[in-house]
Amino acid sequence: MNADFRRSIKKSAFICAAGLRPFYLLVLSSLILVQAPSLAAAQSGITATDDQATLEFPERLTFRVDLQSSAEINSIILEYGTEQLTCGTVIAKAFPDFTPSKKVTAEWTWEMKQSGSEPPGAQIWWRWRVTDSSGNEQVTEKQNVTWLDDQHAWQTLSEDSINLHWYRGGQSFGRELHDSAVASLADLAQTTGLKPDSPIDLYIYANTEDMQDAVLYEPGWTGGQAYPANNIVIIGITPSDIEWGKRTEAHEMTHVLVGHLAFTCLGSIPTWLNEGLAVYGEGGPEGDMQAQFENAVTDNGLISVRSLSGNFSEDPAKAGLSYSESYSLVNFLIEEYGQEKMLALLRALRDGATVDEALETTYGFDIEGLEDAWRAKIGAQPRAISGNLEATPIPTLVPTYVPVSGAPLGPTLSPTRARPIPTPIPTQPSFFSELKTNTELALAGTVLLCVAMICVLVVGLIIGLAVLQQRRLKL
Repeated sequence: MNADFRRSIKKSAFICAAGLRPFYLLVLSSLILVQAPSLAAAQSGITATDDQATLEFPERLTFRVDLQSSAEINSIILEYGTEQLTCGTVIAKAFPDFTPSKKVTAEWTWEMKQSGSEPPGAQIWWRWRVTDSSGNEQVTEKQNVTWLDDQHAWQTLSEDSINLHWYRGGQSFGRELHDSAVASLADLAQTTGLKPDSPIDLYIYANTEDMQDAVLYEPGWTGGQAYPANNIVIIGITPSDIEWGKRTEAHEMTHVLVGHLAFTCLGSIPTWLNEGLAVYGEGGPEGDMQAQFENAVTDNGLISVRSLSGNFSEDPAKAGLSYSESYSLVNFLIEEYGQEKMLALLRALRDGATVDEALETTYGFDIEGLEDAWRAKIGAQPRAISGNLEATPIPTLVPTYVPVSGAPLGPTLSPTRARPIPTPIPTQPSFFSELKTNTELALAGTVLLCVAMICVLVVGLIIGLAVLQQRRLKL
């Protein structure tokens, strides 16, 4: 081996080592960062044991922990929340009552009757932030608990993006509902392009009574609900209503898929689009609803599309037309313009466009233009021109109706109730952001007015003294 060849090998080795050095430093720094929290915890002198959450489903959830420190513990904060789609970082805080000491048991109860309950199957997390009199702070490890009753012997079948949970009906019952849900997802992907980005949890209760007992503050006619932010669907299905249950699975899963794709904190999805897609997902309206729609076309009794952007009537007879008409609108858009345009419409709404802006960008017409084209396609009379084109401002969703004798009492709808979410912590709170009541705002205004008056008096006094001094000098 000659000298030049040896030098070239050494040079190559040096270059490789130099190139790998940042990688080694990155790995070393990562190890240090991983170890840092545990070292800090050991040095803080604060320890946490028996950290647990006790469920009294569906009414309350109690968090409890035993804490010990070498110095007196003087601050305990419980931080908690749910694993779900949110607008930014969302953390709720609770401040349990305790007597400062070196050994403390902290406990706090989340009363669902006050806040509104989380959906069955929701993943709830929590941690404790503890400080002692020496200034040491310890944040305990994040813990998780599934918000679900333990009175039923739940079985689970997990395949193909569906986690089906049930407790009555045997393996064949669960398998039939699971396979139907998987087939519905495949159909939705083919016809609409909607696909799940994570597994969907379906909780099948043995009947509607059991399902209603699991969720607080729901109407007695509730038969099923979708929770898009949590990727959860709950339905009460008996063996005699299994065909209704399969349609309802498809309907509610469509809400989950739409809710994920079009999740936004900047606007909302018009009700006709959300519910029209859900009815499309279950295969279209059933006989009675379709007949009602056809009669409305013949008798010129259709509802304006703009009004369908907001609230639907919760009266099944009136809601039926709203849902069948919404399905017809969605079916028109997909058949005439294709699924890619439909996905583009949902993404435009997700990005904060209004309904009119999203339709204009995607299809080249606004809501009135959509209604005109749709009416012409289905052979309905032209749209009546009205001076009042404003829809109800907030879209409303209502739960799926309970089936009667194997058939739905009304259209399959999704929930109306606004679900509680933890209060987000502002990153840089200002003085005015801390004023949360009219009384506080009034007090703040009074304080500012007094400060302003004092400043005016001081300035006036200074000017007066200056004038008086000048007069003395002239004398």
